Amino acid sequence: MKRTCILLLFLVVVLNSTISYAADINIPEPSFYFYVYDEANLLDNEAEEYIIKTNEELNKKTGAQIVVVSLNSLDGEDIRLVAVKLFEKWGIGSREYDNGLLMLVAPNEREIWIEVGYGLEGPLPDSKVGRIIEDSIIPYFQEDNYQDGIISGFNEIIREVEEEYGITLDRENINEDLYYIGEYEGYTGFFQGIKGILIIIGIIVFLIIDFRLFNGFLTYSIFLRGRGYGGSYRGSSSRRSRGGGGRSGGGGAGGKW
Repeated sequence: MKRTCILLLFLVVVLNSTISYAADINIPEPSFYFYVYDEANLLDNEAEEYIIKTNEELNKKTGAQIVVVSLNSLDGEDIRLVAVKLFEKWGIGSREYDNGLLMLVAPNEREIWIEVGYGLEGPLPDSKVGRIIEDSIIPYFQEDNYQDGIISGFNEIIREVEEEYGITLDRENINEDLYYIGEYEGYTGFFQGIKGILIIIGIIVFLIIDFRLFNGFLTYSIFLRGRGYGGSYRGSSSRRSRGGGGRSGGGGAGGKW
């Protein structure tokens, strides 16, 4: 009985210490556009705009939010604990469905953690998140190519969420070049490469049909529409974006390089 009481007292002390420790973590406020907080300057304007616009479409259709954060330093804190507290403070995802996800990158410590909300644990279980980190993100990070690594992982996550909700995001004003980062570069496996070959064949067939039957009208229309894309997103909106009040489900995975 005495040993049991001592053990319980020990657990209470440890738990209280952990709670106090977590409460002392300095969590930043979200950026104006919410979906990207790039303290470590890993992304250029084009990449930030891509993440923001993709999220706006995703949030409009599903309420889900996929937030990317880079920090200069974890200041000795555990990256998972920082991710949980950040997720909680920002309320990532909708309050109704808890369908948020946070990608936290700490280049100084060479660590990444992806924290998943309750509502996305079905399509993105820990094992799948771990595979995305290992196959689609870390190979880029090992080459100090942080932007392509982040975008590659972000794209993988978006595709899983699209499949879960049975939607296809409208990408008329989204940078298509960034959309394909990681999908056909050898990091995501043999079958992704086959898909890339099939898409290339499809494009060639489309061009042949278009130029033979329509004198290239469809191709020229797509090209001209694409030329209207551009400009920084930083000054394109006066309304501040914010989290929907979602909660973390305690699921996720991390990695080091």
